[in-house]
Amino acid sequence: MEISNQKRSRKIKRAFYLGGLLLLIPIFIFYLMDMDVAALVSGGVLVVFVFGFQFIGLNYVHYLSKGDLLQIRYYPIVSFFGKEYSSIEFHKKRLFKAEIKRSFLFQDLHLEIRTREGIAEFPEVSLTAMSPDDIQSIENDLDEISHSK
Repeated sequence: MEISNQKRSRKIKRAFYLGGLLLLIPIFIFYLMDMDVAALVSGGVLVVFVFGFQFIGLNYVHYLSKGDLLQIRYYPIVSFFGKEYSSIEFHKKRLFKAEIKRSFLFQDLHLEIRTREGIAEFPEVSLTAMSPDDIQSIENDLDEISHSK
């Protein structure tokens, strides 16, 4: 099974840049009209918009469950500090626990595997940028892997 939110990630990235551009226009208009306070307020709204996007942590996710391996590659859709490409890869038989944690608008994938030293946890992967159908497919696949051991 292979799932990717590449098209949706592109749309989100375009929406971010368009939103940022639309928030810049009033700043320049207010500045040219010598409305400094309004320009500063608009600048503050732009800063909140940018940091809000960073806080949400929307990720491009590529999920591949093929044969005996499970592979998840992900990176932030919008990042000002450089893209941090991350990857999780392990044999399916090592999966100990897999769950999708849902809270308000956020959905994170939490994985734990068995190692010789005990149980290891991977960093949570944000699935918020994925469609509900894709998230459900991932959840079904992980349930199937958990029950087939």
